[in-house]
Amino acid sequence: MKRLIGGLFAAFALLTGATIYIAHRSWDGLVDRRYTEAGANEFAEREAESSAGFAATLPDRYRAGENRFRAVLSTSAGPLRGARVTLDAMRIEGPRDDRSFSLREEAPGAYAADVFLPLPGQWIFSLSVDADRLHARRRWTAEAKPSDAAGVLRGAAGGQVVLLSITPWPPRAMREVDFTVSLPGYAGEASPYVDLSMAGMEMGRNRVDLSRGADGRYRGTGVIVRCPSGRRDREATVTAPGAGKAVFHFAVAD
Repeated sequence: MKRLIGGLFAAFALLTGATIYIAHRSWDGLVDRRYTEAGANEFAEREAESSAGFAATLPDRYRAGENRFRAVLSTSAGPLRGARVTLDAMRIEGPRDDRSFSLREEAPGAYAADVFLPLPGQWIFSLSVDADRLHARRRWTAEAKPSDAAGVLRGAAGGQVVLLSITPWPPRAMREVDFTVSLPGYAGEASPYVDLSMAGMEMGRNRVDLSRGADGRYRGTGVIVRCPSGRRDREATVTAPGAGKAVFHFAVAD
């Protein structure tokens, strides 16, 4: 009987040790091992914010596509000047659409950046502020609404207005997509064309040649290549010979 109990105890100890070892090796980062230290730091930062009278006014509306994000920051001494401000945007569904933006001070205490959100839906935002001894953070969740002008993008090539229409919307990778370009008042003799690419990644040449229709618009068909990494953000560069280039940002549906 004693041998049986001893054997069971040894087996239990071995199983427990193996479980701890596996948990240690397979830790996925979802729980901060230093949660006590992290909590203490968070509490200290909140106290510092309160002592400084830190306040932040943030946008409350977002849409899929380009957003002008503007944060107004202040302390009890007035507008917060010379801070380093970063905005992180994360998708609840997973990390592949996560992105980070550095905000620039465009007026005393006002920090802004053009923020591109490739897809509608729920986003988690985190604003980090560093200024001398002040380290502040704001976290919130918001919904990016579908763009009011979904599929029709407006830009400029020099002084030339450029309208790019993409059909179907949102476009899908590895499917035929129709591109229509409108150039009000365009006097160039050569037809414009569209180059499809992805920021920061070499994907090879993917050009869509356009032909002028009876209505004065330029049309062509192309295929958006799927990225092996799963990234959905894309760029379409419209070149209007003699006028310049306009770069448009959009996202594929898959």
